[in-house]
Amino acid sequence: MRKPVILFAALCVLLASLPAFSQASLYPKDAYVKSVHIIRIWSHQLGYKLQYFTSKSTVAEIYVPLTWFNKGIDSKANIIFGNSAEYPYFTIVWIDGKFDHITMYVREDFRDLTWGELREAGDLTAAFNVEDVPKEF
Repeated sequence: MRKPVILFAALCVLLASLPAFSQASLYPKDAYVKSVHIIRIWSHQLGYKLQYFTSKSTVAEIYVPLTWFNKGIDSKANIIFGNSAEYPYFTIVWIDGKFDHITMYVREDFRDLTWGELREAGDLTAAFNVEDVPKEF
């Protein structure tokens, strides 16, 4: 009589603990977020060019294509308009060492000095055809 009760109790404990083990792979193991102040935001019909200072005091740039926006949960980019004192800046999130998404926090007034229109001679399609962002900041 004791043996079936012990086996039944062990089976209940095993079944109760299985969901805890199955969800372990759904959550990222390592997430890293970097926030960077934006010097200038250049708008273009293909996306945005963000200029920022690196940790070595040089000006660098990131191209953010419009195709990264408005895909719901699968979006690689978001843009948030506001007038806070810390605007403009962007945050980049890497999960498990891979680029996940970028969020741009920008001034809502397009007449602000941080906004500009990108008018370069030549085709910029290759510049906006990116899948990742640089890791050097």
